[in-house]
Amino acid sequence: MSMRNPLLPALLAGALLAGCGADDPAAPATPAVAADATDTIKIVDFVYDPDPATVRAGQAISIPNADAAPHTITDAESGNAFDSGTIKGRATGSLTIDEPGSYRYICEFHPFMKGQITVTK
Repeated sequence: MSMRNPLLPALLAGALLAGCGADDPAAPATPAVAADATDTIKIVDFVYDPDPATVRAGQAISIPNADAAPHTITDAESGNAFDSGTIKGRATGSLTIDEPGSYRYICEFHPFMKGQITVTK
């Protein structure tokens, strides 16, 4: 029997071998991303969503404000760790928190609005 395309068996062998390295302990590990990590905290009807939130240190967090009123995400404990500044109604702001930790935050305009964020490495 003659082979008409000698490349085909080589391609098939390569495809079969490609799936073999998944259980190889020497294979480099893929960094896991926390399933609950987010890059967005929405403000809708004077509520932060998600709450609590988890983000990575140094990651930009998008903050879409669906309300007509202005809001902030401001550190409630020291007041200095982070502050989104005023996010006008129907606008989007952003925030970056560099230090890992667990923080409580509020809206400066509406102190009854409260949330919690965990910043991981």
